[in-house]
Amino acid sequence: MDASCTSKVRVIVRVRPFLSHEIPAKNGNPSSCISVLDRDSDSRDEVTVHLQDPETSRKECYQLDAFFGQDDNNLRSIFEREVSPLIPEMFRGRNATVFAYGATGSGKTYTMQGTNLLPGLMPLAMSTILSICQRTGSRAEISYYEVYIERCYDLLEDGAKEIVIQDDKDGQVHLKGLSRVPVNSISEFQEVFSRGIQRRKTADTGLNDVSSRSHGVLVVAVSTPGSGDSGAVVSGKLNLIDLAGSEDNRRSCNEGIGLIESSKINQSLFALSNVIRALNNKEPRVPYRDSKLTRILQDSLGGASHALMVACLNPGEYQESVRTVSLAARSRHISNFVQSTHKLDTPKVKVDMEEKLRAWLESRGKTKTPQKLRSPPTGTLVNAKERGSSVPFRSLFSDEGLTDSCLESTNFASEENREKIGREVLLRKVLSPINANVNQIRHEELASCYKCPVHFEPKTPSTATCANDKFVTISTPLDKFNAMSSSIKSSLMQEYVDILNTASREELLEIKGIGVKIADYIVELRETSPLKSLNDLEKIGLSSKQVYNMFSKAARSIFDNQDDGAQLQ
Repeated sequence: MDASCTSKVRVIVRVRPFLSHEIPAKNGNPSSCISVLDRDSDSRDEVTVHLQDPETSRKECYQLDAFFGQDDNNLRSIFEREVSPLIPEMFRGRNATVFAYGATGSGKTYTMQGTNLLPGLMPLAMSTILSICQRTGSRAEISYYEVYIERCYDLLEDGAKEIVIQDDKDGQVHLKGLSRVPVNSISEFQEVFSRGIQRRKTADTGLNDVSSRSHGVLVVAVSTPGSGDSGAVVSGKLNLIDLAGSEDNRRSCNEGIGLIESSKINQSLFALSNVIRALNNKEPRVPYRDSKLTRILQDSLGGASHALMVACLNPGEYQESVRTVSLAARSRHISNFVQSTHKLDTPKVKVDMEEKLRAWLESRGKTKTPQKLRSPPTGTLVNAKERGSSVPFRSLFSDEGLTDSCLESTNFASEENREKIGREVLLRKVLSPINANVNQIRHEELASCYKCPVHFEPKTPSTATCANDKFVTISTPLDKFNAMSSSIKSSLMQEYVDILNTASREELLEIKGIGVKIADYIVELRETSPLKSLNDLEKIGLSSKQVYNMFSKAARSIFDNQDDGAQLQ
């Protein structure tokens, strides 16, 4: 199979049977307002769903992918024909989402969970996944959470533990703090899953005895050992979502907190319809962030995941069925770009970041070595101890710097202090923000840093250097310093990014400025895509100031260590 493919959102209809208390209201002979025209039971091509109001002459027709009526063994048939083909794709590194959509009381929770005698799509999918794991040596983990009044809560943790939805630089959704429980058998799954079901918010309304007051999401993640010497791990994920149903408060008789719950549910479903409309109209902005529901469905609607929508219908409610099927039919036109995701094992080679950066600096001649330094006029190498007090400052600015006579007459700072100040000036230049405009430094600033008279004006011949295949005139030592510092800064940042992409979690913790949380997020982020620049760290929630401080602390530690080494010598 290709590494990537385009996949339309597949939409099917499930019509639940009439309930026992609904039959007397229909004079003992209820008739469904939903039917299918010219259906071929063995075909997976589109079908025409026909809706007719029994009390009026109103009719509606919609094109969908499949129809499962009251006479079908709904749950088993839906699983075998629609859900089962998605599961092998998980073990090839692809993601999939199955979600039940419809009005309250239309059978969404029953479709996803089922009963002990008639299991729903969630336990049926888990049973198949576990049997494949036993044959392939793969590992399965589950997570279960709910979106309640626009907040996400982990249902597998004791207490109301809130989790945070975050996006990485590629727009993939990550749930910070969500627990993952390994399962090895269907009995383990049922035990863990039943505890989560008990914690999910439900209530008795005028339309449903056990009405879901939140959107429930079961996440099944599998990891499959790769073949060959690369040691790659193939990871895939299946999201099984039971959406809360839209409600008419005049019929549900909600009061108090029930009104707030109903309002948030309806708002999130309205946001879902806006996302589908924007995708169908190819609008430049898709309002995924208008609700938590649309954010967790972002990968399934116009993203990189296979998607299956199960539109659940009440056979006796014409108007509700029209609204549900209308939105479902529009969802069929959404295309997802499905691609496999491979997780590479963390490199086993230990990387010493500080040593690597120090070696690079010394190779470029940007730091002091104890053995030798470059002399000002001729470039000959001499012993550091034989150099005068002016050497550290002049070596920083190469040949064209302040004169020895000026430095020798300076009594305000010792040699060590001037050397330290010089390195700090270079470091500030190197670690300056990326967007900062630091093209020039005034002579007065440099003179004040080194306690030199302001009237000093160095005169040096104009030189030329080649940058980006263009000759740029360097008329002063400061111009040369500015060009050098820009190169140092960009090279240092790239070296820092390379190390973040290869270091293990323990090695990341040894880097100054990186704590446990940041290290975990870096490891998690690069599983899907390696870092390309320091700006990528902002996609895991860090501000530009935090990213700059991380890089600054790591680089400053190199110069601090050099000071300690020089003192020991």
